[in-house]
Parts: sequence; C-alpha cells; structure tokens
Amino acid sequence: MRKKSALGFTLIELLVTISLIGILFTVGIASYIDFSRRQVVFQAARKIVQDLRLTQSLAANNQKPEDCDGTLDGYTFRIPDTTYKIEANCFGQVPIKTKEDSIPIDLTLSGFTQVKFKVLRQTLECVPPLIPPATSCELTVSGFGKSKKVIVGSGGAINLENE
Repeated sequence: MRKKSALGFTLIELLVTISLIGILFTVGIASYIDFSRRQVVFQAARKIVQDLRLTQSLAANNQKPEDCDGTLDGYTFRIPDTTYKIEANCFGQVPIKTKEDSIPIDLTLSGFTQVKFKVLRQTLECVPPLIPPATSCELTVSGFGKSKKVIVGSGGAINLENE
C-alpha cells in the first residue's frame, strides 16, 4: 500500500517565510522613515526659499502695504525663533508684518537671522553681517541627522544647495 503524502507546508518552511517577511518589513519601514524625515527637511527648506523669493519680489516691485504711511524702504525676512516673518520696512514706522509662518518643531535653523531686500534694487543685507564680506548669505535647515542649505546670493539669486 502506498502512503498518502500530506498536503501543506512544514513548520520549517513556515518559519523561514515568516522570518523573511519580517526582515523585509523592517527594512522597508526603516527606509520609509528615513525618506519621510529627509522630505520634512527638504520641504521646510523649499518653503523658506519660496518665502524668501516672495520677500524679494515684494521689494523689487515696490509693493507698499496699506498700513505703510511713509516711503517703503524694503522688505525683511526675519527668523526670531521657531517662526519666520516677512515684514515691510517703511521710513519712520515700526516694521509691518506681512506674513508669518512656523518651522516644524524637530528642525533647527542656523546661519543668517535676517535678510533685507531693498526697494527697486537687487541689494541685500544679511544679519549677522558677512565677515569677511562674502558673496552670499547661507541658512542651514537641519533635523533628524539631515540638512539642507539655503543660499541667498548677493545678486539676488535664492537657491537650495545641490539643486
């Protein structure tokens, strides 16, 4: 008489399959977390570049806010803490806040704390001042072991490092 062979998988085959699935899942989750952290830093840097360009555009086009009673001197992009502000600078007045936005909590900024774009001119002033005088202001957005540099050139070019 012939023995009937049992249909199905052995315990060893099941354990190997489950172990492989677990390893692949762990590697996939780690890669996804690394990717999402990199994206948080990249998106924050891109948003800062976008708002720096807005500040520059407002100054270059001499767009005077309604609250500005005097002559418009320029626009300032300031980073006082975990937020950044775009302010209009009118002669003889306190700066007028045009826009304010926050930076994600897990990120830190280092480099310039203020960039001022003058009206109708492609000049800028960085704070802290560039010593020795350099051709650009730099701001580093970092977090999760990742970083991205925002570069504001003296001619007005605003770019992300390696882009």
